[in-house]
Amino acid sequence: MPKSFPVISQEAQVQSWSIAPDATALEQLAAGIWSCAGQASARPIVVLSTAGPLIGVRAALEKYRPKVGDIQPQKAFLPQVMSFGDWLEAAPGIWRFPQKPSDLERWISVYVNLRKHPQLKSWFKAESDAGAWGLAQSVIAACDILSEAMIPQLHEQLNQLIQSQALDSEAWIKALQVMLDRTIAQAYPALSRKVVDQESEVLLTFWRYLSGVGDGVFRKHFAMAAYLGLAQTNQATPRPLIWVETADPKPIDHEVMERYLSNYAQYAPVIKVTLDWQTVALWPEALAGNNELGELKELSEEQASQVKRNLASARYQDWRLLSARRFEELAWAATQAIEAHLIAGKKNIALVAQDRLAARRARALLSRLGPALNIRDETGWKLDTTRAAAALNSWLELIRAPKEGPTASALLAFLQNPYLDIAACIQLPPEACIGLVAQLEDILIASQAKSGWETFYMAIERANVYAGNQHNAAHEALLKVLQFIRARHYAWQELNLHCANAYAMLQKDLEDTGIARALEKDSAGQQLLETMLSLDLHSSDYQFVAMRLPEWISLIKTVMEGASYAEAGKEAQATLSILPLSSTRLRSFDAVVVVGCDEQQLPAFSEPPLFFSDALNRLLRASTITAQYVQQARDFSQLLVSCASVDLLWQSKSKSGEPLRPSAWIQRLQAELPSWKAVIAQPTLYEGKAQPIKQSVTTLAADLPMPLSMSPSAYKALRDCPYKYYVRSLLGLRAAKEFEDGFDASLAGQSLHALLRNFYQALKTEEQQVHSLVNADIQARREWMEQALLTISEKEFKRLVEGDRRVLGTLRDWQKQIPSFVDWQLQREADGWRYHNAEQKVGFDLHFIDVDGMERMMRIEGRADRFDINVKSGHSAEVIDYKNQSMTKMKKRSEHVLDDPQLLIYARAANENPASAHLQDHEIKQAEWVSLKADVKRGKKAQRSLEVESVTELMPMFSEQLTKDIEKLWSRKPLAAFAPDGVCQYCEARGICRKGMW
Repeated sequence: MPKSFPVISQEAQVQSWSIAPDATALEQLAAGIWSCAGQASARPIVVLSTAGPLIGVRAALEKYRPKVGDIQPQKAFLPQVMSFGDWLEAAPGIWRFPQKPSDLERWISVYVNLRKHPQLKSWFKAESDAGAWGLAQSVIAACDILSEAMIPQLHEQLNQLIQSQALDSEAWIKALQVMLDRTIAQAYPALSRKVVDQESEVLLTFWRYLSGVGDGVFRKHFAMAAYLGLAQTNQATPRPLIWVETADPKPIDHEVMERYLSNYAQYAPVIKVTLDWQTVALWPEALAGNNELGELKELSEEQASQVKRNLASARYQDWRLLSARRFEELAWAATQAIEAHLIAGKKNIALVAQDRLAARRARALLSRLGPALNIRDETGWKLDTTRAAAALNSWLELIRAPKEGPTASALLAFLQNPYLDIAACIQLPPEACIGLVAQLEDILIASQAKSGWETFYMAIERANVYAGNQHNAAHEALLKVLQFIRARHYAWQELNLHCANAYAMLQKDLEDTGIARALEKDSAGQQLLETMLSLDLHSSDYQFVAMRLPEWISLIKTVMEGASYAEAGKEAQATLSILPLSSTRLRSFDAVVVVGCDEQQLPAFSEPPLFFSDALNRLLRASTITAQYVQQARDFSQLLVSCASVDLLWQSKSKSGEPLRPSAWIQRLQAELPSWKAVIAQPTLYEGKAQPIKQSVTTLAADLPMPLSMSPSAYKALRDCPYKYYVRSLLGLRAAKEFEDGFDASLAGQSLHALLRNFYQALKTEEQQVHSLVNADIQARREWMEQALLTISEKEFKRLVEGDRRVLGTLRDWQKQIPSFVDWQLQREADGWRYHNAEQKVGFDLHFIDVDGMERMMRIEGRADRFDINVKSGHSAEVIDYKNQSMTKMKKRSEHVLDDPQLLIYARAANENPASAHLQDHEIKQAEWVSLKADVKRGKKAQRSLEVESVTELMPMFSEQLTKDIEKLWSRKPLAAFAPDGVCQYCEARGICRKGMW
């Protein structure tokens, strides 16, 4: 039976009243509050110890408002209902309280001292910048616990502070010293005195520097003292104070509130409302609770019988117990349970997130329902997980890059964020910036330019050269983008950073890039900008605290991690609240779905503060694991008893495949309720018959344009696998390219080709000098060649090395090759060969007959690395192709020259059109590959080049083969997928032809 509200007496003492936290709890509480208003003839002040039930209590007061005839008109106003935190912030004269330091100021004050003591950071494994900020927060939390422990000893001084406005800080420190010594002596008797003293000294030192009358712990009691003073002043017209204890308080808070309520009762009626678990508790610990020592109480026989009666009367038929084997099945089961409740017409549903990942996944699945369902996440959606925070973080990651420049991934991540206004950055019309970032990404990936400003510039410059050769427009806008970002990156690198100028520069960057304007139009962006205002320390003593850039960026990220994103409310047909178990207290829902009811996640305990063990927390009368266990048992009991429909879900298999049982609380309920069985959530199955995949074969469509030109690489693809050629060249499909792991040598390979071209051009110029040493003797020529190659190599690789230091290894490897390469070049010269030209585009027209008997022509062309002529034979020439690979691979290539006829194509092109290669009066009869990765450890035995044998004899065979292949292609005959595994292993078309599945 519900207990009636007590009759307000004239005695100056606290009156107690308890309500059962069942389905009628809010109705009981509302009736009691209205009764208080009627008895006291005044509008009571209702203060809830937690904010969760606030809206529900107000709604209940409105719903159960007495009829007009049952209450005087002046008392019909809704009683004032506030959470404890709001009540403290509304204290009279709060503006006279000592100024409260912001969380950021407290963090910085600790961080400054942590930098002076690097040993302290190493003790707690917080050597990184982010770890140090986390340690700073732990220090502050520990100091607040110590301050709270001091409150009862300083209660009278705090009550007098409003009048005296002074407090003896030394007295705090002395009292704390005695108490801390006593608690440590009791908690750590087995440890040596040295270690304990060290920990004690660290805490006391930080507490001495941090604690002040402006701290939140003390301001709370200043506000309570202010209300006490107001009640004393208004004794003639007192307003009743109703203190509703919605959760079990910490022992220290219980003592402080008991003393405060007793003092307040001297001037106004005080009613303390507690929760009576007599008829609600489903487990012994939920009824008995814990004692003053923090231990579970023993049940009496009457209490044990009461728990059994509660179980017997429980409506367990309304509880569904569902198990799912895997994570995805758990999320789908939760989604389907919520959808079933919605179909049943339930409008107010709760999703209790014991398993936050499963709850987030269920939320994503439920988003398919659209605006008809309003989803409110009360679990603390972190602001740093929003898209707006990701945009800011992309800029922070870019400016923290070394002076050589960011990685390509960091650069592209910033440029691709939707809040960036590229047009405003480079002062161009928006239409001129369409596709700009995609172009940059394609260029950087194609060049494998992974990091460094110089590397990026070189990639774009080479793309501009290629565009010029193709008569396309150069990418000038991309250079402007890089210049804009590089200038700001350089400014951060050169900044003598402190908190004030760093904040100002960040704000300016956000304005210049247009990010600030875009954030103002976004809900999460607005909250992010408000959070960033806390970094403005212009009126603080810490505004000129110097930091390194990585330290300051870690501070910003810590601030964002600590902020929560509040979603904007909206009208909808139904509401789903995602909340922790503790937020279900004294709240009413049509249905509740709990995910994560396994033995590992229910109950869930918060980690104790870094400096305090559970034993020390117990002695300091702070929160303990036992207290959390009892509170969660009570919250779970209340949820099951008060809600009309509850679904309990858990994952029965862990990630490692080990079985997971339901929570021990659920197992104990099942032992008492044998008919309450778990149901296995079965995913919806769909059946179908699979057809075996056959070898991929395609026939060219009649309207598919046929190629009119072909490169050597395209012809090699046709020879390797016709289907591969079809996918790559005819359909134009390419795998989405990405930056590969490790260092890619493509840019370095291009640099090697360029430096060799420059070297040979310089050699030809030097040979024209009358008194040049290169014409004196072999030794002088060798020395000049080696020195020239070293100098040109350093010059050519300079920008690459500045952009990416890893390229330096490639340069050094090449420089080791130089003596051997010069030996090879001198030997060629002794045989009469002279460098002629390089990087020449050559080609020829292939005439053939198509399937309709019509004569066709296709252009076969490519770019040859190098042509040499022989001064001894008069008209002989040779084509050379550089390969940045070992001789072993080159020998394998030589075994199938007709399948990879790159050199044969160049030879035929130069012979048919000598002018294109500047080889008039010369005929190519020889071809060879030159390795730029010869095995120099073998000394003079190292093989540098590999000649293609019998070029003259191979040429007719090649020409006949080429003609047949092109005629077959133009005949539109089926193109089948076939190739050896060595070709298919890295083939881009394999995802289409599905080789390995047929």
